[in-house]
Amino acid sequence: MKKSTFCLLFSFIWSSIARHKKNNTMKTTKRIKALANEAFMKDVKNPALNWITKEDTWRKDSMEKELNNIKSSLLNGTFYIRVDTVSSSGMSRKISMAYIKNNKLHKITDPFILKLAGCDKNGRIHGCGMDMLFHAQYSLYQNLHDSYKQANYQKRLTNYNYL
Repeated sequence: MKKSTFCLLFSFIWSSIARHKKNNTMKTTKRIKALANEAFMKDVKNPALNWITKEDTWRKDSMEKELNNIKSSLLNGTFYIRVDTVSSSGMSRKISMAYIKNNKLHKITDPFILKLAGCDKNGRIHGCGMDMLFHAQYSLYQNLHDSYKQANYQKRLTNYNYL
């Protein structure tokens, strides 16, 4: 291989890695800030979490970061989902969702984020006759955006991967 061909190949690979890293860090939108604030206020009002006060902004900041990571993983194709169990009637499923960030798998267990995906706090989603994994991914993606036009899922959303 000639030196110029190697340099060209190396620069192409390096630019694609840099582009992937650039897409991995997203700017926090107003919608994500509002969702993080909503989750924070639910935690403040929860009597089981009486140690969280309104001055504790770390919870809001960590929720913003988590929502940004999920949004970028949905766009980059590093979002994973699976069916754990199906009810005997076939009308509901228990699902698990996760995403990859910095080569580590992060499982989504926060009840607020599960609710954004259309699940209950245990990860159970109700419905049959359609791809419920797609429904959970689509609902989560749609809830992370202000409007249908801003989300533009047909052009931007990648297919989910199986866990």
